[in-house]
Amino acid sequence: MVEWGVSILTMQSATNNAFSHTLRKILWVQVGLVVITAVILSLVKSHEYFLATLYGGAIIIASTSYFGWRLRIATQMADNKPTVNSVELFKGIFVRFVMVIVLLAVGLGWLKLSPAGILSGFIVAQLAFWFSRSSYGVTRRK
Repeated sequence: MVEWGVSILTMQSATNNAFSHTLRKILWVQVGLVVITAVILSLVKSHEYFLATLYGGAIIIASTSYFGWRLRIATQMADNKPTVNSVELFKGIFVRFVMVIVLLAVGLGWLKLSPAGILSGFIVAQLAFWFSRSSYGVTRRK
């Protein structure tokens, strides 16, 4: 019985390490791509685009961080079963969606940032998911 408990803890530890590694990699790629895009737009357009691009990218970075946190909660609440608590997962998806809409509305409406700059940062940060594909802990079948 003790060996089974140790096996589950080892499996969870490996899963958490892989999850943390992947989330960190995605966040770093997002930050890097957004900063590079902001600098390029600042040089090509104006300083106004720099701030707007950083803001648009920050929306997705905050969204990714929040969803990663909610996903961790959903997997930890599964009571040591190899499943995910779907209610917590959907709650995270819904709140993430609302958060993005509210932050976009704040940036465009209240802060009056450049729409093209916000969307540039937003899109580039989303592209980071594609650029940061992780193979941490994954083995390929032959």
